[in-house]
Amino acid sequence: MSVEAQRESLLNAPALMFMSAVLLIAFWVLFPRQPAFRDPSNLSAKDALSVAYLRVLVQSDPGNAPLRLSFVQLLTEAGMIDEAALAIAPLQRAPESSLTYEIRLADLKLSLQQLYRHPPGDVEAALRQHIAALVPPLLGIAGNDKELNQVVAYAEQFGEPSVLAETFEQLLVIRHENDEKKSRWLVFAAKQRMAAGQPELAARNLLRAFMLEHMPHKKTEIAKSCLHAYLQAGIDQEALKAAMRVQESVKGDAALSMLAADIAEPLADQEHALAWLEEASLLLPNDQALAERIVRLQISMGLLSESLPRIAQLRNHLVLGSDRHRLLAHVYDWNGQPDEALALWLSFARHKADHEAEARAFELSQAKADNKALVQLLEAIMARRILTTAEAEAYVKAGLRVAEPSHVEQQLRRHAEHFQNPATTLKALADVLVLQGKPRAALAVYQEMPGVESTRQRMDLARLYDEAGNAQKSFELLLQELDSPGQAHAEEYWLLLGRISTQLGQDAYASRAYEKALILRPNDVEIIENLQRLAVRHRDDKKSERLARYGWDHLRRIEDLQRLMRFSWKRQDWEELDHWLSLADEMQSAKPSALAQATDYWYFQSMRKMVNGQREAAHDALRQTLRLRGADPEITEAMIWLLLSDKKVDHGPLDALVQPFRNQSGSQSGVSPPLAEALAAAEQMLGKPTQAAAWYFRSLATRPRDFLWTLTLADNMEWAGCLGNANHARLSALKLFASHGSHQAEVMHPVRLAEYFSPSKDVPAQRGNGPGLKKSEKWQSMREHWGFTKTLDNASFFALQRQRERLSSPAWEKFADAVRRKDQQAVAAQLKIVSDHLQHRPDEPLPPDMLPLSLNDVDQANRWLPGESVPDRSDLNTEADICRQTLAKIRDLQRLPVAAGEQPAL
Repeated sequence: MSVEAQRESLLNAPALMFMSAVLLIAFWVLFPRQPAFRDPSNLSAKDALSVAYLRVLVQSDPGNAPLRLSFVQLLTEAGMIDEAALAIAPLQRAPESSLTYEIRLADLKLSLQQLYRHPPGDVEAALRQHIAALVPPLLGIAGNDKELNQVVAYAEQFGEPSVLAETFEQLLVIRHENDEKKSRWLVFAAKQRMAAGQPELAARNLLRAFMLEHMPHKKTEIAKSCLHAYLQAGIDQEALKAAMRVQESVKGDAALSMLAADIAEPLADQEHALAWLEEASLLLPNDQALAERIVRLQISMGLLSESLPRIAQLRNHLVLGSDRHRLLAHVYDWNGQPDEALALWLSFARHKADHEAEARAFELSQAKADNKALVQLLEAIMARRILTTAEAEAYVKAGLRVAEPSHVEQQLRRHAEHFQNPATTLKALADVLVLQGKPRAALAVYQEMPGVESTRQRMDLARLYDEAGNAQKSFELLLQELDSPGQAHAEEYWLLLGRISTQLGQDAYASRAYEKALILRPNDVEIIENLQRLAVRHRDDKKSERLARYGWDHLRRIEDLQRLMRFSWKRQDWEELDHWLSLADEMQSAKPSALAQATDYWYFQSMRKMVNGQREAAHDALRQTLRLRGADPEITEAMIWLLLSDKKVDHGPLDALVQPFRNQSGSQSGVSPPLAEALAAAEQMLGKPTQAAAWYFRSLATRPRDFLWTLTLADNMEWAGCLGNANHARLSALKLFASHGSHQAEVMHPVRLAEYFSPSKDVPAQRGNGPGLKKSEKWQSMREHWGFTKTLDNASFFALQRQRERLSSPAWEKFADAVRRKDQQAVAAQLKIVSDHLQHRPDEPLPPDMLPLSLNDVDQANRWLPGESVPDRSDLNTEADICRQTLAKIRDLQRLPVAAGEQPAL
């Protein structure tokens, strides 16, 4: 039975009925609004009459426990602590009953009130001890959650949460209750541990409560509290294990998953953290902060491409200049998507000043050559700070590509004015003016700069003077830094000084500048070439060769290797030349295309191959040289003689060689005398005597007394239909031979490639064994008979081959014997016979004792049965002009004085 019910039963007892009626009437009359007189359950501590009323009742029945309990409760509420302490004493000694819970609860309330009055130390200690003894029994006899919560609420006021927590934890051991009640006790214990500043113990209690709780919604709340406690306690492996256990049991709660991720992420368990955050994201698809957190975690794990889908989602809710904005820019940047990264970095940098955003936008726009983006970025920066040197230079280049020069100039002037004329801006402005063709205006801008003191400033000003056409002033400025240009700008300084010095003809300064620059840039081809040009200009072969060796050793350039070949050739150091060629061959073996344009290599290769008797290799090298040089006279001459020396001449390549020069036969330019001789021989071999005649005519200037060449020229005239002129030319050749003036002509041509082919042309004279022995002996005998014992050049060799049958005929050999014996009478007689026949009887048959002149006459003379010669009709005056001109020139060039005792030429 409750206290209120017992109180009501007491008031309605017959023993008090009369007195109650009297009192009620009195109280009703005096205090009609006091509820205590209408309903005893409404007694209140604020109602003094209620207290007085109960005091009277307790005094009348001191053993009535319910009445005393009500009295104590009213006194406690009224703050009458001392009287309440006296009133509760009998109840403290009362045996166990149905009122035990309420008695002890009232005792707890009263003790707490006494404690709040701050009693002396010994009293306070006794009170605390008493309260600590009251709480555990109360917790044990609480019948439901309401009563338990009530006890806990009062116990928390006690101010010793650790003691209370221990009490709750001990209850689990002392009392055997169901899991639900144990879970509640653990939750209360955890709250006290949290209040006591012991979150780790609280977390453990909550984890135990979580494992005992069966109701899903309570289980979820306990799990959240547990993880919160672990986070507050400091994350460790125990917390991670708890998070994993919680996540295994509870599904579908985003907040819980995020708490678990909060624990896993600092412990470097990124896989679990990411999985739990993604679970939360499925439940909260529109949570931008959660999406951003997942992206950051993916980036830390290196999952760059996996972060892109959420980045697109975050981009729709972007605040310019925020951390999220920076994150998105980073992700696109790291994923190698420069277009998206540039757009984000650019918008970030344009929105507010940020070093990273400005730097990345600048780098990306330069890498993409996005001039428009670069201009937008730098114009935004210009409003906030001074441009760096690189930025100013980039703005000039980009601005001039996408905007009018006047716009760029205006922006730079405005920037310079706003920031008090910074040097970088003024320099950029000067560059714009120079590019606009306004060097004088640029110089005026430079005058606004601070004093020109640094190397950088002097260089810029020197470059500007050069642009304005005042190279001398530029040179003078640069000379001021000659002794100490400074490490930072030394390379650029020496290159600029070298260029200006070369322009002014100051080669000593230019050479020094380029040598200094080469030390700083040892692999710079342009510097080496500049030094080579200076060395060539001063004919300094030693320096040029030294530079070539440097270029080959450091850069393995074929150009330098070819220079080394040329120097070896000039010194006629054939062993060294072969060494350089072998290095080039190795390079070609490794990379066939390396020597495709190496003209000098093929030139010297053809030379050495021919000297070594490798005709096919020499032919290939010459063909490569012709491909590179075109119709080069020297190469064409060598190629012609090489083709003509073949046993069977290939007319196709020979005709192709001659073709470019056919229109130049009457011109004195472009064709050297040696080439004219080669072209004459080639055209004659090709069966084009008219074209050959023109070249033979030109060759007479260098071979005016060449017996063999004149005879060959005469043969060509005969083939051209000029038999009369041809025979007269042969007569001139015989007179020349008879004069002892030129048995073997020596023609002095410049040194050229064809000379290296001459020894190979003399093959018949050099073969001494094998099947060609007889032929070789006959060839050698003919040469000795006619006195051609010296080495023959190409033209002489060709002519001797063409005249072999004529010179081997008996009549001609007889004439050579007479000349060799100096039988002037016999020689003069033969010359007279020939002369008389040509002058008076050219259409009659040859006299029996006359030398055969025409090709037909020589052919018949060399037959076993010569027969009678058939005269050929000829008329000097009706034959071709070129033939008559050639004969006239031969006579003019070969006119000889009459020696003593010598018969005059007829």
